[in-house]
Amino acid sequence: MKPFASIDEARIAARSIEGSEVTIQIHGGHYVLRNGIALTAADSGSVGRPIRYSAMPGEVVRISSGVTVPATALKPVTDETIRTRFPEEVRDRVRAISLGEHGLSAKRFPNNFRGLDLLEVFSNGKRLPLARWPGNGRFARIETVTDNGIRPPSTGTFVYREEEPGRWTAALQDGLWIRGFWRVPWVIESVRVGSIDPSTRSITLASPVSGGIGSKYKRGKDGTGPGSGDEPWEAINLIEAIRSPGDWAVRFDDQTLYLIPPDGGGELLITDHREPVFGLSDVSHVTLENLIVDSGLGAGIRVTGGEGVTIAGCKVSNVAGSGIVLKGGSHHLVLSCDIRETGYSGISFLGGERRTLTPGNHRILNNIVSRAGCYFPAPGIDGGLGCKAESVGNLVAFNRIHDSANSGIVYSGNENVFEYNDIYRIGLGSSDLGCFYTTGGWTSRGNVVRFNLVHHSMNANAFYLDDGDSGDTFFGNVAYRTESGGFVGGGHDQIFRNNLIVESTRAMHVDSRGVARNYTVDDKRLRGDLDSVPYASPPWSDKYPELLKILEIRPEFPSGILIEGNVFVRCNTAVRRSGKEGELAGVEIRDNVVTDDLGIFENVEALDFTLKPDGPVFAAIPTFEQIPWEKIGPYPDAYRPVVPARDMELLKTGNTESGFDSQTDVDASNKRPNP
Repeated sequence: MKPFASIDEARIAARSIEGSEVTIQIHGGHYVLRNGIALTAADSGSVGRPIRYSAMPGEVVRISSGVTVPATALKPVTDETIRTRFPEEVRDRVRAISLGEHGLSAKRFPNNFRGLDLLEVFSNGKRLPLARWPGNGRFARIETVTDNGIRPPSTGTFVYREEEPGRWTAALQDGLWIRGFWRVPWVIESVRVGSIDPSTRSITLASPVSGGIGSKYKRGKDGTGPGSGDEPWEAINLIEAIRSPGDWAVRFDDQTLYLIPPDGGGELLITDHREPVFGLSDVSHVTLENLIVDSGLGAGIRVTGGEGVTIAGCKVSNVAGSGIVLKGGSHHLVLSCDIRETGYSGISFLGGERRTLTPGNHRILNNIVSRAGCYFPAPGIDGGLGCKAESVGNLVAFNRIHDSANSGIVYSGNENVFEYNDIYRIGLGSSDLGCFYTTGGWTSRGNVVRFNLVHHSMNANAFYLDDGDSGDTFFGNVAYRTESGGFVGGGHDQIFRNNLIVESTRAMHVDSRGVARNYTVDDKRLRGDLDSVPYASPPWSDKYPELLKILEIRPEFPSGILIEGNVFVRCNTAVRRSGKEGELAGVEIRDNVVTDDLGIFENVEALDFTLKPDGPVFAAIPTFEQIPWEKIGPYPDAYRPVVPARDMELLKTGNTESGFDSQTDVDASNKRPNP
């Protein structure tokens, strides 16, 4: 059979090929496809006839969405009204590209938005940076807030510190947007600027932001106030901020992209494609193997519905959405993939049916995720890896997640297992988060978190059970150098047993926030969660009999929480109990070992927390189970013969501290009246 001229031709031909297995082998090369690849149910295999898309052995296959723009399309800027807006030292180096001439378009930003959905621009496989001020990953800081914008018709005004924004009055005609952590350090929002007054160094917004401007923790009694004087913000897609090779920005009115050509020159790859680079809709029994997928405004690979799809040995990077998304379906497998540089999550999945507690049986195994959440460092993106609320009966194991902006693994649902994962350097772009984070409510039960190593994340709680989450088990985990080991926020029936918490600010935190926040049977969120499932009937009543009593007790008081048989080593605080003692009567803390002696371990410097057999732990807790270190993290296989070593020097010297204690938000929220 002769080779097909395109992947799409091979896809169509595979529908009629008979055999026990159909393999579409793709020769090495860079396949730039304007609208990516889309498979439908007609492209499915079957149990006895799977279909495999695979790189030819020994060859590199890269699939990108977008348009190739030759270097000759970059034209000098001759319009003096535009040239004068560039910094003087780079005016002669900036070039212009007419997007429309290449079939591209940049969607104008709305007044308010989260995330960053514009274009992606690449050179030699490297993402080029959208022009920002002050740039280089830094934020400016508000001097003071003069109008919070929380009382209509006001929109919000603040005083900026530097003189630079006074140069941006011309940018207002095109549309000028800034984004910041306006109220809390985990929600970043972009907003259009209405006006700038250089004489007072004031910026007034065109539209109010959620919750208003000004730190939640520095407000007056009436909800207004000057903020902290330290709220971070930046300008985005700003022509005036084009300063270095690769910097680019877009004028929406004439659809012109301006940039300084990157070092090395050559052609550019520009994408405005918002669908996945590789999409599979209602597809079953198909394997994607050893492919490089990159360059898109949506997901890298997205599987919607279907059964038995395998994504193995793939490398997904440089997408503005999530790297790999499983949306429903069952028995999908993501195996030994490398995901990096994503705007949202690294891997996000949904599988199973909660009303019947039918498992999804997805498996997320042996993957390495790094630098997730680059565009939207907030909990809503699911962190490096996210398990959606409807998920039941899935397995997440042997993954490494590191150097990401927000949480490591965000999960909820039921009967999911998270084991043998290695998570570190989490929370590099946000705060009030967790290496494991969940806020699933009273019914998100039966999840097991065991034998995971979370470390070197002083801006994160290791296991953060937020806002009434209930019914999970944490066994045999290690938290090393985190803010809190376990942070239990007002829920029920949480079990912490046989865990090691080492050199963290505090080993455990438990609070009674539900009393101040009225987590009663009338709470809309928690009661709505309860009523969304048939908790009084099998299989729910059989698996979770505690839910039958939830309306008979006072659920605003935490109950059934057991912290037992753990080892707390060199933590500033062993257990912090936040709330009145009578409100915490349902929290039982017993038989834990508290010590400052790191000598109880074999080799902490090498992240070997094997307990010495003749040490004090086994004398105090004879049943304590050693952590199986040899199983934690990625393992070598046919797709990744060698597992890359951690950068131990970076772990020793890299600063991940911010000083944010999640109790700060608990205190501030508890003082506010419940709506």
